[in-house]
Amino acid sequence: MKKVVLLGPPGSGKGTQSKFLVEKFGFIQISTGDLLRDQVQQKDSSMGKEISEIMNNGELVPDEIVIKLIIGKITIFKEKNIIFDGFPRNINQAKVLDESLEKISVSLDKAIFINVDYEILKERIISRINESGDDNKRSDDNVQTLVKRIDVYKKNTLPIVEYYKEKGILSEINGMLKIEEVSQQILKIIS
Repeated sequence: MKKVVLLGPPGSGKGTQSKFLVEKFGFIQISTGDLLRDQVQQKDSSMGKEISEIMNNGELVPDEIVIKLIIGKITIFKEKNIIFDGFPRNINQAKVLDESLEKISVSLDKAIFINVDYEILKERIISRINESGDDNKRSDDNVQTLVKRIDVYKKNTLPIVEYYKEKGILSEINGMLKIEEVSQQILKIIS
């Protein structure tokens, strides 16, 4: 069973590509964003309220919260193909993920980095903000939060690319290609 990490800045298409692997190949998608948004939607959840405030400020949710949610999912689906979308987001999370997988005799097969131009990335997210109706609008989709999310990504998440490169499991994809072309490159990498 394959375990794959999908890396890239906000708006790079990680969610789109994860959904492709889920629909075409039955991967289990473990999305930090989805797990966090699920918590936020639980109105009686104090954790959800805390997460909401953090996300609305464009900051990263603390590792201990994210890791608790992720480990719960990994344990349930360890015998399946898994795509990690939006996790890990910093070196500490990457190391904890490796340690947690090792404890259950599992390891990552690949880390795929979807590399995109930041200016075009801003245009993509602004377009997503403008096109989505209020019902489909993510709480973290606004221009101010976008700029902060990209800055946080550069500072905290981008160093993970080097971490996985040193481990010998990193593959880089040009995220400026059409969605279908990115999907095909991912298929070549995981085949």
